Amino acid sequence: MENHLEKQRKVNLKKLVSNARAIVTYQIGIPFGCRRMNGILFRLKSLNYPVFEEYRAATQELPTGSERLRWDRKILKQKDIELEAINKKFRETIFDACYEIIDSYSNSES
Repeated sequence: MENHLEKQRKVNLKKLVSNARAIVTYQIGIPFGCRRMNGILFRLKSLNYPVFEEYRAATQELPTGSERLRWDRKILKQKDIELEAINKKFRETIFDACYEIIDSYSNSES
């Protein structure tokens, strides 16, 4: 019989794989996907995929969520140039980590 911690781990692994799939299929954007990934990884504690935290650190001063709606559009266009450069720098490593997650843990979902 599974205990509560084992059940919670399975739930979080399922969320991890689902989020990884959403990132690589562009169902969600990289900024939101990485933010969500950090939260899931924090709850799992035992897995280490530092690229998501590295991305968060690189973009923490940039508008990446709903706060974008409050930014001046001219300034936002400038910030988007910075964000796109960061996305380009990290995209391959993020996708590699996502595929590794999918390959390693998709069987853990059931």
